[in-house]
Amino acid sequence: MQILFSQLKALVFYPYYLAIGVAAFISTVIRYYPNAAFSGADLRCLCAYLLRNPYTLAQRYLRNFPDNEVQKIYGESFFSTLEEIAAAVGLNERDVIYDLGCGRGRGVFWFNAFYRCRAIGVEITPAFVTTARKIVKKARIDGVEFELANLMDIDYGDATVIYFYGTAFTDEAIGRLVDRFVSLRPGTRVVSVSYPLNEYAKTPLFEVERTFKGRYLWGYADIYVQRKL
Repeated sequence: MQILFSQLKALVFYPYYLAIGVAAFISTVIRYYPNAAFSGADLRCLCAYLLRNPYTLAQRYLRNFPDNEVQKIYGESFFSTLEEIAAAVGLNERDVIYDLGCGRGRGVFWFNAFYRCRAIGVEITPAFVTTARKIVKKARIDGVEFELANLMDIDYGDATVIYFYGTAFTDEAIGRLVDRFVSLRPGTRVVSVSYPLNEYAKTPLFEVERTFKGRYLWGYADIYVQRKL
């Protein structure tokens, strides 16, 4: 019965998500593809997954991990939302930005192409990292790196900005990650979606500089720009 319900739910929502995806791609081509560095990387990325569904790839690989280790629901941020985030933190070529749970890496390529910053994607799914690294090599892209790792295990010592789209993480997982952020340099900005990170800190670690609404595939969410104290 549960399997049948899941299949029926997919049939009901698939046309909606397909329509949103098509509209997002058209918007991306019009607004962002004039940037040759980005369009070249993004088209390579999209072509690499024509016969491989990234949502299915992620779900199959992550299903054997404990719930408190990974976010099992795959999602990608709209570039228009990333643009709002970049403006909110004043992203520039001197920054080092980490995209936690970067998936295919499209956002990493976007940050680097438009702001010339060093952009690092952290992803636990091997297929995504392998493909992204091939794109970096073939397109000869400078300033982009992909780390195959659990985001709980990364040293963020050189970060100036961290983007954490962890809406579906468990409270335990968020708490563990925030513990890692204790060692961030003062002034490092961390952007989180749906919740401020101080709610999960043992002592106040951040000052919320700005909150605004951002658009995602599933709707609008609060985005918090926080500065490490």
